[in-house]
Amino acid sequence: MSLVQPRAPQRRSETPRHVRSGWLHVCNGLDPVRDGGMVPSILGMTGALAAQGDAITIVSPTPSNLGDTTVPGGLVLKGPETDLAEAIAQAEVLHMHGLWQGHTRRGSRIARSAGVPYLIAAHGMAEPWALRHKRLKKRIYTALVEGKNLRRAACLHALSRPEIGHLRALAPRTPVCFIPNGVNLAPFDDLPSRAVLEAEHPELQGKFVILFFGRIHVKKGLDLLAHALASVGQDHPNVHVLLAGNDDGALSPFRSAVESLGLASRVTWVGHVSGERARQVWAAADAFILPSYSEGFSMAILEALACRLPALITTACHFPELDDADGGIVVEPTIDGVTSGLRALLERSPQERAELGRNGRGLVEQKYTWDQQAQRLAEVYRWVARGGTAPEAVVVEG
Repeated sequence: MSLVQPRAPQRRSETPRHVRSGWLHVCNGLDPVRDGGMVPSILGMTGALAAQGDAITIVSPTPSNLGDTTVPGGLVLKGPETDLAEAIAQAEVLHMHGLWQGHTRRGSRIARSAGVPYLIAAHGMAEPWALRHKRLKKRIYTALVEGKNLRRAACLHALSRPEIGHLRALAPRTPVCFIPNGVNLAPFDDLPSRAVLEAEHPELQGKFVILFFGRIHVKKGLDLLAHALASVGQDHPNVHVLLAGNDDGALSPFRSAVESLGLASRVTWVGHVSGERARQVWAAADAFILPSYSEGFSMAILEALACRLPALITTACHFPELDDADGGIVVEPTIDGVTSGLRALLERSPQERAELGRNGRGLVEQKYTWDQQAQRLAEVYRWVARGGTAPEAVVVEG
């Protein structure tokens, strides 16, 4: 590894520093149904910062639709009525979420003009799988707009180790900090009885319930799950798949697949869930699966581990620590990979699966709470705003 210190973030002084205060986050909008895990990621991150006593404001240029999603105390949420230029000019640091959207284009331009250092978190949108989607448009937009925004950022925010490389491919000289998502453990303790959801869905009673929790999108690999279920279903007739998440285009193909395989009666979809309803869903699960082709850093994985559920994920989830901690099973995102992983999970004894769950819970307690991640992020904010030695979270080149 190189010992070269990351270059200092560029700072400008058009606006006197003493009039700036607080850390501003900008995202397209907070809509858990539309945006899935990105919303709890942003709210968890900013809520933990606010809990430390930092002044945190979130501005979204489109209306938010939070429903019963809890907003952490101490956060100030502002919508499209907000003067974005004024909000950015008054902030000490700007942190934007997502790529290829109007708020990063406009926010980056305003921040550069006002001399406000800014970070961009891609949330998986720089993944090769994601870049292949609308590839030509993204290549043109990167050349004309987004590449400049990334290159001139004070720092880029990677949620997974592979994302460090994905961001450097777009902006080789821009510093990158590696700070993954976290989880608040309390909501996943003292879960309700699984009988609550079973009363509504009696088909779950007496079954080994494998939970998929997330947007039902083609990148989530539900086609792999359908084939895996067909392969192991005869040997494990009590296995039942529970889907929790908004349909983002992949539900109908998945349903068609399981119907053609004669497995329709072994799948239950409960739609998007949050709040207490989400706790009921977690309580009904015996194991968790995320057979994705592409992920940034899944909030659902951390939540499953917080629930002490044995987890089956793919290498595309970029969480090898799960395998290292013996907290779950990590496989390739292929039919054979997911099938063998599911079979291995089901063939373990209840005691062995419980051990996986305990190990997974221990992993998040040790390394992935929001309090821990917020402390690291605050150090990066202070560095980009005030200079000095780069904090530990900033990845040294090489």
